Amino acid sequence: MLSRRNWVLVAVSLFLIASLAACGAPVQVPDRAIDISVDTALAAQDMLVSGMMMGGAELTESEFSSLLTVLLDQNSGDANPVDSVKVWFQPDNEVIAQVALVDGVLPKTFAGNSLDLSGKLSVDGGMLTLALDGASAGGFGVSPAMLGPINDQINAALAGLGAVPVSVTTSEGTVTVGVGM
Repeated sequence: MLSRRNWVLVAVSLFLIASLAACGAPVQVPDRAIDISVDTALAAQDMLVSGMMMGGAELTESEFSSLLTVLLDQNSGDANPVDSVKVWFQPDNEVIAQVALVDGVLPKTFAGNSLDLSGKLSVDGGMLTLALDGASAGGFGVSPAMLGPINDQINAALAGLGAVPVSVTTSEGTVTVGVGM
């Protein structure tokens, strides 16, 4: 006969197994190296400012990732859980992002210390949008049912951008954004 403690252990184990069965596959990030530096972020910022006047700009993965990482660092304060953000660009507007977190954000039982996302960029009604097709945290895939709320939060942040993109195109290693005022 099972004791109450064993019943609880069995119930928790079944819940965990059921939860993991609904998880998606972890996002696989490309093996291309992305260097992040403040100097690269400043150069990317200059390119974007001049690109807005010229109608568009092209950024490499390193430029985009450096700019995003430095902006997050400067605007988040001491409690920023993000160490860096790396974004890989693939053909057909596909993007993969890896958000490296500072130690202690994810439980030690996770296989890594990052949030990984994959999806497709587009411009819809003058707004840059991302359609997620995968997400993982610390090596564990996120269930497809949870992608919707995550996607909504990302698109809400993208809607807050000032310039109105008229086009976005990616190729391996670069993103080109056409901007209208």
